[in-house]
Amino acid sequence: MSGQHPEHRWARLLPASFRGRITLAIGGALVIAVIATQLLLGLFVGTRVESEITAQLRQQGDAIATVARDQGYAGIAAATRYLPGTRVVVRRDGEVIYWSDPVKVLEARAVVTDGDIEVTLERQADAGVWGEWAVPLVVGGVIIIIGGVAWWLAGLASRRLRRDASALAGQAERVAGGDLDARVEVDDGELSRVAASLNAMTERLADTDRRQREFLADVAHELRTPITAIDGFASALVDGAARTEEDRREAAETIKEESDRLCDLVADLQALTVADLDQEVTREPVDVADRCRDVVHRLERMAGEAGVLLRGPVPGQDPVMAETNGPHVDTIVQNLATNAIRATPAGGTVRVTATAEGDDAVIEVADTGVGIPPEHLPRIFDRMYRVDAARARASGGTGLGLAIVKGLVEVLGATIEVTSTPGEGSTFRVRIPATPRTAA
Repeated sequence: MSGQHPEHRWARLLPASFRGRITLAIGGALVIAVIATQLLLGLFVGTRVESEITAQLRQQGDAIATVARDQGYAGIAAATRYLPGTRVVVRRDGEVIYWSDPVKVLEARAVVTDGDIEVTLERQADAGVWGEWAVPLVVGGVIIIIGGVAWWLAGLASRRLRRDASALAGQAERVAGGDLDARVEVDDGELSRVAASLNAMTERLADTDRRQREFLADVAHELRTPITAIDGFASALVDGAARTEEDRREAAETIKEESDRLCDLVADLQALTVADLDQEVTREPVDVADRCRDVVHRLERMAGEAGVLLRGPVPGQDPVMAETNGPHVDTIVQNLATNAIRATPAGGTVRVTATAEGDDAVIEVADTGVGIPPEHLPRIFDRMYRVDAARARASGGTGLGLAIVKGLVEVLGATIEVTSTPGEGSTFRVRIPATPRTAA
């Protein structure tokens, strides 16, 4: 494949098993060590052999110089028959009187001078049969032995690795099969970090599964209550149990209220789905203060019916600009303000503000309501979680408002903080950064 990374192509040539890779690594290191040793040994032996042959040539040169002085050319020719593979050059007073010329390239050389006689001997620096055959055979045998030892050592080294990897694979298979209670033992081995991460992932999956089941059960409960009321009053209208005009009006009003409650629940579920899908967000310059004023205007009637004073950003305030998604900002502010109104007794105040802090836009929704006990703060953004379930249901809350807020805040790359004092009220603070962070 032309587009494949070179490292990936090389990786395909490696053994698939741990044992094979460890063997290759150990064996390769040992083979390199043997070859390096052989090269050094060859260099040392070659030097030693050349030195010894040079000494022999000197002795032989002395003998040939004596023969040349006493017996002349005939004596030299007879003597060189005992020196096969040796080039012999004899000079008298600089004039060559005898020479031989072997075909081989010669390495060892010795020059002997005896008066006016100069003898030059050259011979191949050959270690003999041992150097040509025995040493390579021994080295080959050593490499084979090293390979066997490396395979054995690799088996020992990879046994624990294979066992740990098998345990991890077994847990992954059990988790894939739906067993979210599966855990693998974490020790100090090579795969301990993987094991700990896999256990943590399984715990998160188990927690997510538990929360999902609880959420579905809560949704079913929330749906059952209005559906039961609608069914009961609709049946009263159909079978004539609601005989008087007042009874029929009460039944119709109840059906309308519960239908609105169902519509609110469906709308919240849709908003939560948008946050869960984490779709690409369309961003544009948004005046956050103007958005807050619009939301406050829409909720004034609800606040008035509850006897709560609702205040938003003052008209004429300088724009508080942010590169964000306007509809998501509307949903966040509306859910926070609606929750604040429901949590504030009659005569209380809910204040929505938008300010610029540096390049960030900050939205605050503060109320003088009942507040949130500290033990509930860590879970207020959970789905269907209610601090006061009875009061929330009575006021029409679905328990999804803050979960939607949390999801949309993360989609926008913003942050949310909450401070609360029981009996005094709560403040939710959303910070929309100038450069949106990656959604969680």
